[in-house]
Amino acid sequence: MKIAIAGKGGTGKTTIVGTLARVLARQGKRVLAIDADSNPNLALTLGLSREQTAALTPLPRTLLEERVDAAGEKTMGLRVSTDAIADQYGVATPDGVTMLLMGRVDHAGAG
Repeated sequence: MKIAIAGKGGTGKTTIVGTLARVLARQGKRVLAIDADSNPNLALTLGLSREQTAALTPLPRTLLEERVDAAGEKTMGLRVSTDAIADQYGVATPDGVTMLLMGRVDHAGAG
């Protein structure tokens, strides 16, 4: 199952995602939580410290590759499996959620 939460800023998306992820993980489900917000706070909601959150390695753009099918249509795909991505970049949270950080804005124009 894949669940995506999106909406207007300040509506509680991070709180909802964090709560849902923790509840599912406590029920024994495998949960990957991916924070794609330009102001990422999901790791804090999932119980990681500020130091752990600051140390998260964002997923590199090199995980994607452009592919061209027989008809000449271009698509983007992952170079490696989602399991490999979770193993390499995921950080376990106190409730057993695996946290991934999509990216981080380091300077103006980087987002």
